[in-house]
Formats: sequence, C-alpha cells, structure tokens
Amino acid sequence: MIRPSTARQAAVAGRRFVSTAATGQTKYTTLSNGITVASEANPNATSATVGVWIGGGSRAEHPYNNGVAALTTNALASQSGSGILLSAENTKETNAVIAQSTNENVAEAAKLISQIVSSPQATLEKVDFAQYKQQLLAQANALEADPAAKVAEHLNASAFQGYSLGLPTHGTVDSIKDIELQDSLRFAEKQIVGANTVVAASGNFDHDALVAAVEKNLTLTKGFKPATKPASFLGSEVRMRDDTLPKAWVSIAAQGEGINSPAYYVAKVAAAVSGNFYDKSAIAKFTSSKLSSIVQEYHIVDKYSHFSKSYSDTGLWGFNAEISNIYQIDDFVHFTLKEWNRLSISVTDAEVARAKAAVKTQLLKDLSSPLAIASDIGGKLLLAGYRASAQEALQKIDAISTKDVKAWAQASLWDQDIVISGTGQIEGLLDYMRSRNDMAMMRW
Repeated sequence: MIRPSTARQAAVAGRRFVSTAATGQTKYTTLSNGITVASEANPNATSATVGVWIGGGSRAEHPYNNGVAALTTNALASQSGSGILLSAENTKETNAVIAQSTNENVAEAAKLISQIVSSPQATLEKVDFAQYKQQLLAQANALEADPAAKVAEHLNASAFQGYSLGLPTHGTVDSIKDIELQDSLRFAEKQIVGANTVVAASGNFDHDALVAAVEKNLTLTKGFKPATKPASFLGSEVRMRDDTLPKAWVSIAAQGEGINSPAYYVAKVAAAVSGNFYDKSAIAKFTSSKLSSIVQEYHIVDKYSHFSKSYSDTGLWGFNAEISNIYQIDDFVHFTLKEWNRLSISVTDAEVARAKAAVKTQLLKDLSSPLAIASDIGGKLLLAGYRASAQEALQKIDAISTKDVKAWAQASLWDQDIVISGTGQIEGLLDYMRSRNDMAMMRW
C-alpha cells in the first residue's frame, strides 16, 4: 500500500520533472559574420548535440535539380571525428549537418562541423559523389515503396503543385540521376551564407565555450538570404489505385497554419480533438474521441492520425488513415469530415481540455533529447526568426479556449477546399466533390 505522503511526493516529483523540462532557457549570440549561435543548456543531458542549420531543403530547388539539397547535405555529413557522430537532417525548408558527442567534447564537435560547412567544396570534391547519389536514390525508391509515406508526399505535392514546396524532400528517381557535382557546388555557394545559417546546440556545456569554438572555425560570407516564393494551396486530388496492395491508404487535408501564424497552436489543439487511433493498440477501447468510438463500433478503419503540419508561410491540416475494410472507406471519410464540421459548431470544453493536454504532452515528448531540442531551435530560428521556450509554448496552449477552436475551424475548415491523396484499394474513395461537400452542413 502506498502511503498518502509518498503518493503526494511522487505527484510533486512528477510535476517538478515537467517543470524542469519546460523551463530550459535558450541563449543567443550573434557572431561578427551575422550567424546566430543558439543553445539550450540541460544539466541532466548525458550527451550534446551541435549542428549547422541551413535554409534550403527542396523548397530551394526546381524540378530538374530536385534532391540536390539532401544530396549535398548527406555528402557534407560524411566526414568523421574522434568520438563524434555526424549525421544529416533534410526537410522541405532546411538542411543540417549535425554532430553528436559527449558534453566535454562539444567544442571539438563544433570545430568539425564548422570546418566542413566553411569549405563545402573541399568536402564535396573529396567524397564519392556517385555513392551518395545511389544512397539518395535508394531513399527515394523506399518512399515510393511505403504506401503511407507515398500518400503523405503526394498529398503535399498536390496541395502545393506548381511551387517548390510541393517537391519531394529527397527528390525523384529521374531528377536525382541528373544531379552532378557542379549542381551541389552551386547549391552550397548560394545557400550556405551567414544570413541563411544558424548554429543550434543542446546539452550540458557552457554556451560561451561553444560560441568561441564556432567563432574561431566557422568562416562564411554574410551574403543574403535567398528569397522564397510564397506557395498557394490548391484544392485537388491524386489517386494511385493499386489493387495488389492489401488495404487502402487515404489522406485528406485543408490548408493549415504557418509557423508564424497566431493560430499555430490552435490548429494543433483542433487536430488533437479527434487525435489518433490504432485498433491493435492495447488502449484502443479507451481512446476518448468521438470519432474513435464511431470507427471502433463498426471497424471502419485500422488506424488514423490527425496532423497539423506547418511550414514557414503555410501548412497542411488533416488526417492519414489505413483502411482494410475497403467497402467502408466513404463511411470513414464522411464521419471524419462531420467531426471537422463539429469543430465549428459544437466541440465541447471537455474535448478541448483533453486535446490541450495531448498537445502539451506531445510537445514535451518531442523535446526529450539534445538532438530533438537542437533541431527545434535550428528549424524555428531559420523559418520563424524566433523560438519560443517550452514554457512559453505551454502557456500559449493553456490560453486556448473552446471559442478559439471554433473560430479557427469556422475560418479555416468550414466549407474550405481540400486536397485528397490515396493509394491501394481505393475504389471506395468516392469522387472529390462528394468529400468537398462534406466540408459544410446545411444546418448550423
């Protein structure tokens, strides 16, 4: 039996853990060449991560060199150092060369990545460029072989078709084959400049020591941040029917919020109202959302997850689903979009409170390692110019009301265009206008 005093101590300890995790302060220093060095100290970290984040990604490409950003970054991260693990991170809008090491070795890690980024031509000309092209081709082929990833990538491509934001992060098989060393050198020359670069780190080390190591070894021209063409959302659909697959993979989304949007966290809370469901999970029967109750009763779907994906100036808000009951695909889509309608008119205080708790839990979970924290710092600084601390983020989420969620849904979901992507046995995924009409109701 647990004594009451012990239970209270455990509860306090739990609250203290969350409080400690949420109050890490990010320190910023701007170097003479305009590069920002940002780090978040964590006295409990057993290792350190430091990386150089560059504004680029597939958004800095065009269809004929799609994949050059990921290829260049992968090649730059091919070097090695004593006790230092190098890796690359590639997203739609950023690339990073990241070093992980012990806390005591963080200055050496910073020195290594600074030297690599300061002279990308020397590194690129030294590596086996053809080998990294083959590795990237394998990644592009693996994405097309994974139905869930394929649907998500094509959803993005259809939503932002005609814009570089719609290009695949790792390129296509055709575009990667045509990339040459000179393409990577041009990409590095254009993108790796002081105004387009951030150094981010996390761990148990001294910020000033990190700054000193970066200042001494990272030499970049200040340059200008390359302009990015704003992307427009287009209501559309892409269907990749393949009856040889065992089930259907479907994703539907509306235009979401950008990282700088005042409604950034409101959209995340709205997505968490219906949240996630997996019928093989041990807690499936205890999933709280109304949608999960509907799909369980009739076994309409195997798995679904709602998301709010944000880019610098726009985003996608929707769901991914896997459905083996292929004759009820339309039922799942219909019930889901009716739940989206309900966000505008009758979502309850209890649902919003549960969704806020889920978003806060996920936020802290996503910042549970030095690598995750450094990645969050680097990406947010490049795309938004500012990175809120975990404590600030929790306060913003707490301030969201049911009225805020309804107002956001009325403006962003009610009777708005959608984008649809599907593969597998999707004969039961009815035409676009059937789903588009479900984005509103003839009653309020």
